[in-house]
Amino acid sequence: MGVKVLISEDNSFKAQLLTDALIEYGVSIADIIIAKNAYETRCALKDNAGLIDLLLLDLVLPNRFGDTPHASVGLELLKLILEDGEYHPPKNIVGTTADDEAREQHEEEFRRFTTQILMVTPELPDWRFSLQKLISRIERSQEQPRENLVDVCFVTALRHPELAAVLQLPISWTPEQSLGNGVLIQEGTAEIDGKLKKFVCAHSTQMGMIAASYMVRVLWEKYFPRLIIMTGICGGIRNVKLGDVIVADRSWDWQGGKWLHTGEFDSAPDHKEGSPELVALARGTEGLAESFWRGKEKRPESPPSVKVGPMLSGSAVVEDPAKHDIFIRQHRKAIAVDMECFGVYFSADMSVDPQSKVLCIKCVSDLADRNKADNFQDYCSELSARVGFEVVRRYFSKV
Repeated sequence: MGVKVLISEDNSFKAQLLTDALIEYGVSIADIIIAKNAYETRCALKDNAGLIDLLLLDLVLPNRFGDTPHASVGLELLKLILEDGEYHPPKNIVGTTADDEAREQHEEEFRRFTTQILMVTPELPDWRFSLQKLISRIERSQEQPRENLVDVCFVTALRHPELAAVLQLPISWTPEQSLGNGVLIQEGTAEIDGKLKKFVCAHSTQMGMIAASYMVRVLWEKYFPRLIIMTGICGGIRNVKLGDVIVADRSWDWQGGKWLHTGEFDSAPDHKEGSPELVALARGTEGLAESFWRGKEKRPESPPSVKVGPMLSGSAVVEDPAKHDIFIRQHRKAIAVDMECFGVYFSADMSVDPQSKVLCIKCVSDLADRNKADNFQDYCSELSARVGFEVVRRYFSKV
């Protein structure tokens, strides 16, 4: 099985440098695809869905033939690859450039989505060494059969209080370690139904769907978890109250679509679903939630309900109640909004062989309006983590 590489590069000299190096490191010329702009890159990804092992993406690209190259094109292409269900994200994405000024100006933005940026020039040999190591790592991963290395991966958007709540679960955690790409993890074990289960947990480097999607992808490629559970806090939209537990049976980017010439927004939601099996297991956890509520002095006024329904995701915190009408128009049963759930569901949906089951369980800490406070964030983070762990316990008790 060979390493299939897509080179997205408008500079023919740089493309040839990369091609020659790849061939030197054992990549077949038949497995190298060259796209000269963003449009050709998108076409190549569609034509080779799920087959690209490595995308070498120029920082500064033209959108189409004859257009002026610009870094915004590369950034938008990255977002499209990671967020749009139309494209299967390559297993590895690496930025490339020959322009030191461009790297300095845009490196921080690109590093949010890619693991590294190679400075590709004839004079600098470092990129060749990095590329060779990357090809070797991909080849080794192809030789090893994929199997679930951990049973459960807990992910959160925030280190405090969301990840802190996960670390309070009855799991023996190891000290924190880095995967070397900005993702910090802790591994752990817990006994469930007489059997020892392996866990890993992590939080996003920043809030938002892109960061969450990237984190889940990195964790999946490292551990191939059987279950991915996201916990934390969210905003309630309607028919919910502070402290309610939201089980997201589906999610989408509520900002996805286009602005029409009339000034109106034409939404085009791309729904991704939580695993139905896990959704079913989350039903009926009201007893646990109410027991948790009764044991807390600082708590919402009334006992929590466990609500199953759609949770929308967006790139910004919502504090405008007028947006609720938009949410409900997109799906009349929408009950909550956050910034990460869709990214997690999207990334899990793209995982194959073996595919992880995924579920987002969050607790309503505000009603997606101006009345935001930190009063119940700790409470909500802990409750969602407890319910998440109960879903895990139920899953492994029945399999």
